Amino acid sequence: MPKLLIFAACEKAIVDEQSKVVSLLSLIENINVQFKPGAPPPPSNAAIPMPWAVVSIFKATPGDVGKTFEQRMIMEDGSATVLLQSPVAEFSLKQEGATHRIITQLNGMHIGTAGSRLLKCYLREKGAPDWREVASYPISVLWQMTPATLQ
Repeated sequence: MPKLLIFAACEKAIVDEQSKVVSLLSLIENINVQFKPGAPPPPSNAAIPMPWAVVSIFKATPGDVGKTFEQRMIMEDGSATVLLQSPVAEFSLKQEGATHRIITQLNGMHIGTAGSRLLKCYLREKGAPDWREVASYPISVLWQMTPATLQ
């Protein structure tokens, strides 16, 4: 099974056209949502438009060459409710030690509840019945009242 080297959420992932090097800009740790004093909280299914990306980099281990693998991601809230599920990304590794990069572009973040989110990465060999969780990445949604002087 390939070894996961990086699994991170960021505001933007840029791939240089010539060198093919990827840059992760502004890792996402906290999402700050501001409300005016007295404003009702958003509905539990509320989301904001927010472009962001998730980068996964896998490295082939002995026995991976010639096999096809599948990755999927799920984001859960603190009560394990699934907020987001990515399409399955399929990939193969051509030689031992080779790496494969998956950049998933997303647009939107669930903010309907304050608290922790857990972005989970799952991997399996294509055709296998079970997914294996290989990483998780925490993101916090913080609700803040806007100070009256800033309204």
